[in-house]
Amino acid sequence: MANNRQAKSERTELSALDVAGLHAQLDTAKKQLWELRFTNGKRQLEKTADLGKTRKRIARINMYLAQKESN
Repeated sequence: MANNRQAKSERTELSALDVAGLHAQLDTAKKQLWELRFTNGKRQLEKTADLGKTRKRIARINMYLAQKESN
């Protein structure tokens, strides 16, 4: 249940941003994903679920970007 609230708050946060803010969030998420992959490659990543969460965040940001840019 708490995970659902966190996702909802993230969606409201992303929907409030403009295109420039979404691009900044996207760059940050992509950098985080790269760091997680690098850490996982060295077999030092404790929470491998963070990889999937970050990929979902990137997809969510791309969805909001597509919506904002089409308007």
